[in-house]
Amino acid sequence: MNIKKWLLKTCVCMWQFLRIVGGVVLLGAFLYFIYLMVVSPRGSEGLEEKAAQPICGRLSGKTLVVPRSYVVFWAEYEGESTWDKNTFHKNTGCDANFISLPMVVTWPSFQSVDHSKYFRDGLGFDGLEVVVTPMFHNEFYLRARRDAFLGNSTGQQVEGASYIDGLGLYLVKRRDNTFPEILNEYYWSEEEGEVQAVFECLGNHKDVGVYSCRGEFLLGQLDALIKIGFTPEKLSDWKSIAVLTKEFVLSKVAN
Repeated sequence: MNIKKWLLKTCVCMWQFLRIVGGVVLLGAFLYFIYLMVVSPRGSEGLEEKAAQPICGRLSGKTLVVPRSYVVFWAEYEGESTWDKNTFHKNTGCDANFISLPMVVTWPSFQSVDHSKYFRDGLGFDGLEVVVTPMFHNEFYLRARRDAFLGNSTGQQVEGASYIDGLGLYLVKRRDNTFPEILNEYYWSEEEGEVQAVFECLGNHKDVGVYSCRGEFLLGQLDALIKIGFTPEKLSDWKSIAVLTKEFVLSKVAN
């Protein structure tokens, strides 16, 4: 009985201790919030001012300026690492070279997107996810990407490909490497032996269609690779998506 009383008393003491600690933490957080909002208004003004500034950087020697409302995550620059706090956002601004510029836009109007709606919609997001990365122009890059998707060796003929007239794309279906029960769809555009665009559409379980598509194509004017994410029904508009996305990116070139 004495042991039970001792355990009960110990539990009560620990609970009281945790309540005190929790209260102190909450009080500290509240006081810090008051400090930021009242004592240091310049700090909050600085954050608001930074949030209103556009994203700026260079691709192939040309400066791109994009309203921050288009960039849901963050741009990455040459000479920095997202995973290293000492270099993250060390090299930014209009003189820094982009490594990755991720944006989200509405389709087909290419307007900025409400960020909360984008995250809330998830895979059902009805716009386009656009990522622009630099690359040295390589006419064989997209062919290599297609072969990598299909598990083909370089120069190997694609087995089982069919041409979809309505899309103007070749199609091959392949089992997912990680989940063999899933059937993915791979599309590509090819003219005179040159692969011009590649698309990967991920399948649902039990082979019930696909739920997400991603495409890749080159933007020669900036020696850049553009990656596009969209819902499957937009695949029929892939030509318009490619043309309008290129125009959208080029419209952000400042010089």
